[in-house]
Amino acid sequence: MNHDPLHGVKLEDILVKLEKELGWQKMGELLNINCFINHPRLKSSLKFLRKTPWARKKVEILYLKTFCRDNPATKTLIRNFIEQKNSSVAMPPQSESEFNWPTLKNK
Repeated sequence: MNHDPLHGVKLEDILVKLEKELGWQKMGELLNINCFINHPRLKSSLKFLRKTPWARKKVEILYLKTFCRDNPATKTLIRNFIEQKNSSVAMPPQSESEFNWPTLKNK
């Protein structure tokens, strides 16, 4: 039985944990999302991510790669996100070509 590692995890908890582990600057570098680059704050980042599905998916994938790498369901979940991204019409094309999926080295 594969358990969804994002099940029951709030967006705020994801951001707090990523910020503690990586910091706003590193998150901004990896994801290239403006709310992490210019005057990052938890409240404004949450507001932006709740309204912007493509950015939220980037954050969720970074969370999965950072904290859930060993979960058997993680690869499937990331693959599903990528397939949704590729088939999504709402995704802006220019941000697609500029974004590189983050890779993190194990500590």
